[in-house]
Amino acid sequence: MGKEKKSKNRKRSRSRSRDEKRSRKRHNSSSSSSSDDNKLESKLSDERSRRKKERKLEKQRLKDTETAEERMLRRKEKKLKKDQKRKAAVETSIPDELAYTNLNNPFNDTKLTETFVWGKKLEREGKSHLSRKEIEKEARKRIERNLHEAQEFKRVRDARLAAREDMDMMQRDADRREVSNWDSKEQQFQLDQAKERSRIRIAQNRAKAIDILSRYIRYGDEDKTDEEKKNEEEFELEDPLSCLKDLTSDDYEDLIEDIKVYRRLEDDKHMSFWTDFRTIVDDELKKRREEDGRREGIHGSLKTEVMAMFKV
Repeated sequence: MGKEKKSKNRKRSRSRSRDEKRSRKRHNSSSSSSSDDNKLESKLSDERSRRKKERKLEKQRLKDTETAEERMLRRKEKKLKKDQKRKAAVETSIPDELAYTNLNNPFNDTKLTETFVWGKKLEREGKSHLSRKEIEKEARKRIERNLHEAQEFKRVRDARLAAREDMDMMQRDADRREVSNWDSKEQQFQLDQAKERSRIRIAQNRAKAIDILSRYIRYGDEDKTDEEKKNEEEFELEDPLSCLKDLTSDDYEDLIEDIKVYRRLEDDKHMSFWTDFRTIVDDELKKRREEDGRREGIHGSLKTEVMAMFKV
């Protein structure tokens, strides 16, 4: 039993000594870390003080070397910065939306940001007991309310103007459609008149080439009105090229102009027919002009003799 007690005591003493060593190590490490932190903090403070001293020396050097104008400008800037800081610290009754200052406002009022206190009015309204701060707060709320109402009025006005512009645009579109309808009606009227003139000339046996061609292409139309079907007379279909016989150069030119009119009035209708026939008429006109030139020109042999005479 005695031996066991002694062994237990030895173990306890050993464990106690180990714990003490560990605590000493922790204390030493913490003390070393705290000392390192203190050293770092001292270094940083020394560095800050050094930089501050350098800035101060640099500032003093600039002051010593500056001219009178630079000194005046520097002092004005410094004063302006101080005024701005002071104004920013003081609460004003002017909302931020207005962006007015004592130096920049359309009223040239150097005390614009200061709240005007009307003592008699406050007494009449029973508000003479209010403090300066409360009066400024009420004034600010009143101005903000007025600004909100003004913005609402502006929004309503803009909406009214937008609605009016929409109505004007709709009216312009309606007018444009109506004008386009008038143009189409006028074009149809001119086409009907051209057809009527052709019908009258054919009935009076003085038909032109364009009248024969117009009657030829109208014969196969499926969109003819009842009146056109009623007034339509029977005729014998012939080759449309037969109307080009025995035409003079003037007749060909008149026919070209008439084809242009029909192409413009009928839009895309019968476009291929008029295009092909215009090509034929142009070719016939070219041939006719060549024939007329040969008739009116001088024979080749005579022309050579005349040129030889002039050369001599």
